[in-house]
Amino acid sequence: MTTVLVTGASRGLGLEFCRQYCDAGDHVIATARAPDRASDLAALGIECHPLDVADPRSAAALAATLTGRPLDVLINNAGIMGDNTKSALDADLDEWRAAFEINVLGPAIVTRALLPNLKLAERPVAVTMGSQAGIYDRMRTANLAIYRSTKAGAHAATISLAHALKDEGVLCYSLRPGRTRTDMTGHDGDYEAEDSVRLMRKAIERSDPSWAGLFIDRSQKMYPYAGGFAA
Repeated sequence: MTTVLVTGASRGLGLEFCRQYCDAGDHVIATARAPDRASDLAALGIECHPLDVADPRSAAALAATLTGRPLDVLINNAGIMGDNTKSALDADLDEWRAAFEINVLGPAIVTRALLPNLKLAERPVAVTMGSQAGIYDRMRTANLAIYRSTKAGAHAATISLAHALKDEGVLCYSLRPGRTRTDMTGHDGDYEAEDSVRLMRKAIERSDPSWAGLFIDRSQKMYPYAGGFAA
């Protein structure tokens, strides 16, 4: 049985990851800022813990709860978009700062806290949800300043984590779901969450050490950080 921990599990891709891994018979550990208020998550009947990914104390408390338990897969899914109409000239700075803490620092904070658990697994994998919005060649309009800049930062942080974790025996890379219809995107996108997660789970299952630090599409192809295909 694979043990999977998912951050930002109360809705969207995170909730769907939990649902599918649970249906597959794996042990799922779901985290959310307020899991007691996440009725869809509670309905799955899985292990849930509170976690604010931007707060090192919250991550440390989770790690203490999970002491001694191997973790095969960590999915750093928690993220926020911010106001997608705003440019770098008019984006709210507090909102931008909050998005940076969640989208960029969050995966690093959680991965660092749970590193002892990952190291107890045979072939541990830590993935961070990437986005084509953080690809430089695709930043061709002024809007989405908050999300684009923080996802680009998340990609860079993942590359750094990947190099550091190689020596720890943990495979780390960015994973691209594609434009998926979720609450965060206002249900605008090309794919249903069920389909994107099914393909991403297959990619995680087939993780290859050569993927360390790369941006892997749900199709298991490499998606260049500075460019990329449009599908």
